[in-house]
Amino acid sequence: MMKRPVAAIPFAWAVLILFVLSPNGFAQPLKVFILAGQSNMEGHAEVRTFDYIGKDPATAPLLKEMRNPDGTPRVCDNVWMSYLTGPYDGSANGEGLGRLTAGFGARGDRPTKDGAKIGPEFTFGITMEKELKEPILIIKTAWGGRSLNTEFRPPSAGPYKLPKQTQNQWDKHPQGAHGIPKLEDRKKWQEDKDAASGVFYRMMVEHVKKVLADPARVCPAYDPKAGYELAGFVWLQGFNDLVDGQTYPNGNYDEYSRLLAHFIRDVRKDLDAPKMPVIIGVLGVEGEKNVNFRKAMAAPAALPEFQDNVVAVDTAPFWDRDIEAAQPKQSEYNEIVDTAHALKADGSLDKERKWDKYWKPIGTPLPEERNWRFVTIDANESKDQLEKFTDRRFRDIKLPIGMENWFKPDFDDSQWTVGKAPIGKGVWKHSGIALSKYPSTWGHGEFLLMRSTFEIESLKYDSYRIAILARQGFHVYLNGHKIHTYIWWKDKPQYRSIVLDKEQTKHLKKGKNVLAVYANDQYSPNFPQHYAALDAWIEGITTADRERLDIALEEVLSPKDREALQGASNGGYHYFGSAKIFAQMGKAFAEANLKLMK
Repeated sequence: MMKRPVAAIPFAWAVLILFVLSPNGFAQPLKVFILAGQSNMEGHAEVRTFDYIGKDPATAPLLKEMRNPDGTPRVCDNVWMSYLTGPYDGSANGEGLGRLTAGFGARGDRPTKDGAKIGPEFTFGITMEKELKEPILIIKTAWGGRSLNTEFRPPSAGPYKLPKQTQNQWDKHPQGAHGIPKLEDRKKWQEDKDAASGVFYRMMVEHVKKVLADPARVCPAYDPKAGYELAGFVWLQGFNDLVDGQTYPNGNYDEYSRLLAHFIRDVRKDLDAPKMPVIIGVLGVEGEKNVNFRKAMAAPAALPEFQDNVVAVDTAPFWDRDIEAAQPKQSEYNEIVDTAHALKADGSLDKERKWDKYWKPIGTPLPEERNWRFVTIDANESKDQLEKFTDRRFRDIKLPIGMENWFKPDFDDSQWTVGKAPIGKGVWKHSGIALSKYPSTWGHGEFLLMRSTFEIESLKYDSYRIAILARQGFHVYLNGHKIHTYIWWKDKPQYRSIVLDKEQTKHLKKGKNVLAVYANDQYSPNFPQHYAALDAWIEGITTADRERLDIALEEVLSPKDREALQGASNGGYHYFGSAKIFAQMGKAFAEANLKLMK
């Protein structure tokens, strides 16, 4: 489609216009490309993963096009972006504007701000600029977690209707089960489905029309006399449909093919561009797997009506096998390094765990021999108490008079209960572990305050960490200084490893040290689940032991695995958040689009 507005342009803008002339001397229309889809079109590849592109000889040349000589991301002189995105529900959409560079990837709840991520738009624009050698406008709209069968549903596809096979299953369960609504709730379910259908399709179309109503607002090089041409539309979506067994029972994705064909027709109709080239980015998460879905995505390109103007580009070939192999090892590695000490099934400390011998408890007496002084209290003021529905599981409360400085070294705790840790209550069952035999009983209060002292003769270690057993959130204080806060909960009974930085360890000293911890036990006032445990100490590791530990951990995560993981910043469903994958996809989409244009 070509548009040639006749409105006059102010002289100041005319000075900025870059005229690109065709051989016959007439200015060429501005090439406009639309990119749309869900989270993978947003793009979750962090800029820090760029280096990995250069480690592969096949993709190293692409990295040179993406970077300036000083290593910073390239800024395209002749490519401008308008990017509409926002939270999953689209409630706070915003438009990102500017010359194309890195940062037009996923932006979460800050849609107008550089997100330090890329999607396929970056190399798509770079490739187009290199080949076309003229001003380019990219209009991108993308939101995570949106399906074609509902939120992006095209108008001509008709209302959402359950497949017969799914409907039969629903009919067998009039009382509802496993996500099936009760019979009396199904009318409301359909109304909600109809209300959600097509909402993001309309947002996409409305935004494109808004930009095209005044292209110069985004692209100063726009020449209103030459107009613009809708030169391509790239669709990269699919994950929410891939995993929707309700809409596509037994992996039958024929309905997706039907919906996508309607989508292409409707987009062209609504944008008055009947022959606009369309690129279908065939979802390639998990590589060559998901064969049925990938075939369904590509199928519309084979329809007679779409010959020579719709093409499917398979993204599975860009899947990175090295990252795929390394990510499960990374999870195992993280579990090891995040766990200071594990517990046996009976709740006792596992002293045979081989990873624990490198870190050493600091100070005397040893942790298992130390006495703690502790007291429990409840929240007495209404503002400090849990509501019926709350995210304030861990919170600071007003302490009784005289206890405000309870964590300070000179605080008088002589009237507190004395005992050894862990201090606990109830039975903490999780992951095959039952923790119930506590050296000291927590008591009835929701909040536990505990203090202990230890003596240090030498600070010979290279690094220090807290080893802490806690079910809910906590504060940790060292010699009167808060050195760590955790505000959520972890239900697996184990001692977590919290590595300390220099600002935190500067409070360690030779001689007497005071360690204090504040924590609570409740999850919800409706489900108190009165079980908890609390214990903590500080450990150190020497440089030599750190080197030995790193070598030992190579059996879990090899140097090759570590190198591969430098190229990842997210989960597999986001192509590992790998700039290498997104860069190859963007280039492939542009090359396919260029062929259709010719």
